[in-house]
Amino acid sequence: MQPWVQRLGTLLLSVALLLSPLFPAPQGSQLQVYMEPLSTAHVGSGALLQCRFSVGGPVVLDSLQVMWYFWEQKVSWYEQGRSHAQPGASLPSEKVLESGDASLSLATVTLSDGGVYRCVVEYGAQKNQGETTLRLLAAPKIYIPRQPAVADTETSLLCHVGGFFPEDVDVTWLKDKKAQEGYTRSSPQRNPDGTFNLTLTYTFTPALSDADSVFSCRVRHAALGQPLQEDVFLDIRAPDQTGTVVGAVLGTLLGAGAAAAAAIYFWRNRRKGWAVSYNVAEVQGPERCLLGQEVTLRCFMEGMFPEDVDVTWARIHSEDRTVPESAGDPESPRDPESPEHQPLLPALPPGWRVTEERAGTRLTSSLTFTPTLQDDGVRVRCVFLHEAKRIREERVSLEIRVWARPQVSEIQVLPEWDPRDKVPFAVQLHNFYPREVPPIQWGWDGAGSWREDPAQIDKNTDGTFTATSVWRVPSRSLTRPELRVRVCVQHGPGEPASERELSLRAAGLLRPPDVSDIFRPESVTTGKEVILSCRIAGHFLGELSVTWLRRGKGEDTAVILRDSAECRVEPGTAVLARDGKSFQQETRLILLSPEYLAEKFISKFKEKGAEYICRVGHLALETPIERSTACRPRPPHLGEVSHPQALVPGQPETLRCLISGFYPGQLAVTWLRKGAGEKAPRPLESSDPHRMHTPAPSPAPDGKSYSVESELRLPPAGPEDDGVEYLCRVQHEALKEPESRSSGRLRVQAREHSPEPRTAEEGGGS
Repeated sequence: MQPWVQRLGTLLLSVALLLSPLFPAPQGSQLQVYMEPLSTAHVGSGALLQCRFSVGGPVVLDSLQVMWYFWEQKVSWYEQGRSHAQPGASLPSEKVLESGDASLSLATVTLSDGGVYRCVVEYGAQKNQGETTLRLLAAPKIYIPRQPAVADTETSLLCHVGGFFPEDVDVTWLKDKKAQEGYTRSSPQRNPDGTFNLTLTYTFTPALSDADSVFSCRVRHAALGQPLQEDVFLDIRAPDQTGTVVGAVLGTLLGAGAAAAAAIYFWRNRRKGWAVSYNVAEVQGPERCLLGQEVTLRCFMEGMFPEDVDVTWARIHSEDRTVPESAGDPESPRDPESPEHQPLLPALPPGWRVTEERAGTRLTSSLTFTPTLQDDGVRVRCVFLHEAKRIREERVSLEIRVWARPQVSEIQVLPEWDPRDKVPFAVQLHNFYPREVPPIQWGWDGAGSWREDPAQIDKNTDGTFTATSVWRVPSRSLTRPELRVRVCVQHGPGEPASERELSLRAAGLLRPPDVSDIFRPESVTTGKEVILSCRIAGHFLGELSVTWLRRGKGEDTAVILRDSAECRVEPGTAVLARDGKSFQQETRLILLSPEYLAEKFISKFKEKGAEYICRVGHLALETPIERSTACRPRPPHLGEVSHPQALVPGQPETLRCLISGFYPGQLAVTWLRKGAGEKAPRPLESSDPHRMHTPAPSPAPDGKSYSVESELRLPPAGPEDDGVEYLCRVQHEALKEPESRSSGRLRVQAREHSPEPRTAEEGGGS
């Protein structure tokens, strides 16, 4: 966006705010929101997204709510007199909000922050909103490799332009301020941070006079106020004829200077008995060798040389004696048969093989091997030797750099959260080499990109390394179950990156809430507020919805309660639990009825007429959880029937059964007896010698259930009681059918001998 357009937009916005009191909005729509449709910021700097509003009069903060969204993610908000914001975002102070300014400030923006932002303003029962698109710019940078050029030899100038956004860019090569032709432009390549790179290559044949010229690479881009330009002077050298040009005696007319140089070269070598033109290339191969993957190095010799040239390869370490790459000074001829000029070439390791290929005047020798970690840092030497013609040329490669691509694990959530308010996402890089860790970029759903270096790197027994990268995300930033955390591991130039992603749902982070029963006041004083509360705990993610409802006596539909003169709803604020892995909060419904409404409320409460409902929704729930002040029927729970291990002949026993958790408190308890050999149990009657006792049920502490313990007193056991079974049967309105609990078959203990009859004084009386 041009600066004058921005100034005009700001001016129009200010005029609109000044004129808004003169032209009031229709009744019921006095809230107006004003925003610029487009905002611009530079990557790495701050951004201010303007949002101005008018309410047709002074702003009362108690009635104001402001919410900023980036796409559908809440970024910052103001409600109930408090400001909240995600890291890096902020709203103005309350004094500024009172002036009608709810602009959003972003501290440091990246490309992932670009997109549509929405400002939603609520004032009392009114609501309005506006949108702006944040357009981000990243200025390009220029890098020109400096290298000498050879006169009359085709050369290329490279201009690397990187780190720019958006993709549109204009790049030109200049010579003495004049645009040149004949350059090629690569396709823009995207970087991990979203910016772009490209290379502009200018290929031409320089002359010695071009050393006085200024070559320039000029870049025009939307992020630049003026074109960016870098100048370079060429270091142009005269052609080097040594080893490549024959003298004038060979009949080649190369001009006076070149012919003289060639003649001197031929004269110095005439006593060696040969005069040939040849060229030996440097050892060619990849800059990096992948561990365990076969690689080939090549070296060639071409020109007018005899066919019987021998090629030898050797593997050398940096501490080994290195032979000069050239044959030496022609003024000081050497004897290749002398020992000092015949270095011992160590044998190639097993598995290394050499192949040769002759095509016309070119001899190409190739060395193929599978690199190991022991090959990292070594060099190889290629020697071309013809003893009869006293030709010896050797080339030493650059150091071999071995690398191993890391094996990237899936993303996982670590069990220990430190700090507790941040979720630790981790990925492991196994078996990589060398120790330098490749760049690791973390982010989520395109909303950010942060580099996280591993805190610890371990060396494996085979010499490779393993590292763990941990990205800690604030728990409150995770607001959607389908939000996907992503990690990208860059392996190096030209290598495909490894990417992993994990959704919050797949990570097992989602946990539904536990909702307590509604706490009701034991007594209500006329003319004072009535508070109903409900505790919610154990949920993750932290955001949930809380709704309070009221259902009148005889009504089928519950009505949603909102803040009014009769009640106030406090949803509560989610608080992180001690372990950081869940949230908890308490929601309250405060009834602010006048005295007569309070009396009406009390009477309905006693009549069980008015019912208040707390409804809780969460992303981990398919249907919301509801808790009610009404005591609905609850079925009883029957405990085990307590009984002795064996009945003692002649002694009475008592069986007990605990019945709990039922509502209302009315239920019927019946005991049944099934003797050995009987097909079905029969209910015990009052005429039986058994005695049944079931006291009145007792209310539980929460006032919403009852419990009772029923007893059955058995008469003294006799032989006919061996194998008998007793059942406790319960009937309740919450049960479709009666439920029973059995004592199991009871055994009568066998007597070893008949005891002596006891007198009354000895305790034998009945």
